[in-house]
Amino acid sequence: MLGKQWFALPRLIRFMLSHFADGVALGWSCGLMVLWFDIGNVGSLLAGMDSAVLTALFFATGGLMFGTLAMSVAVMNLREDTN
Repeated sequence: MLGKQWFALPRLIRFMLSHFADGVALGWSCGLMVLWFDIGNVGSLLAGMDSAVLTALFFATGGLMFGTLAMSVAVMNLREDTN
């Protein structure tokens, strides 16, 4: 059923959402690497916190930033239809 709803969306909206999702996945992957390799002691800092709010905020902002970047790069690389 989700496939029918996905293909019912306009083509440009599907294009933008798919590139946004790719960017969010890339942002979360980069965030995981920052935490795993403890770059700038970010992993140690977030591990020492009692609340998971900062970690969620770290991933939310990273995902939003990379998702928006990927979507905007994809839109800027669109070519004009010559038909």
